[in-house]
Amino acid sequence: MTMIEDYNWLSTHLDDPDIIILDARGDMSYRFGHIENALPIGIESLISVADNGANLVADSKTAENIFTKRHIDQSKSVIVYGENSDPTAARVIWTLLYHGHNKVKLLEIGFREWIDAGLALSKVLPTSLAPTNKSFSSQLENNIRADAQMIKDKMSEGQCIVVDARTPQEHFQARIPGSILHNWEEGIGNEGKMLKDRDELILDFERKGISKDKEIICYCHSGTRASHTFLQLKEAGFNNVRLYDGSIIDWAQRRNPLR
Repeated sequence: MTMIEDYNWLSTHLDDPDIIILDARGDMSYRFGHIENALPIGIESLISVADNGANLVADSKTAENIFTKRHIDQSKSVIVYGENSDPTAARVIWTLLYHGHNKVKLLEIGFREWIDAGLALSKVLPTSLAPTNKSFSSQLENNIRADAQMIKDKMSEGQCIVVDARTPQEHFQARIPGSILHNWEEGIGNEGKMLKDRDELILDFERKGISKDKEIICYCHSGTRASHTFLQLKEAGFNNVRLYDGSIIDWAQRRNPLR
């Protein structure tokens, strides 16, 4: 199952009542123009900052409130977009998946490319984000999330591959011992595409020794870039993938070893 939505298809379904389009670029960018009928969603609203500074996923009550206000319920298909140089849209998608909403995809191109294609834009701001007669119900999918203790347990037993989605400079400065570097930017497609094609992604992961026979856990600095890597892996056909949303902030603050 692909994690990508075709932009030509979306351009002909902007008025479909069963589709919710989310703009993950931030409120200011949204106000200057957005895809017609899209609703804004700020990544900061979906993050709970832990006492140690880690950017953890919002709890069920918070997620239900935010997604209900954007008219999302289990019957709706959700398409999230952003810019191809920004992994924020991927964190929004992972959050929806974590809270049990599987009918969500990433728009295949960035917003700039949507503009260049001459597709429908708007500057109309929603008068309110009031809930409809249906509501979002959080059903946690704990099988796509990891924490520090899980990583230590699984790595000691040789059960997983831990992937560092940060830059080479960050990786060689301080990393989770035994993790494999795969900079999230390696998975960005050409010509404004949000992801490389599936075959390219598979080849990239194979070259790094990231194989489908192991559970994969992704991390970065605060969990956003790793969310993009999570989507890359899912698009490449990896089924057993988790995000360590606490990432290196949480790992280091817990006094775990670094290399």
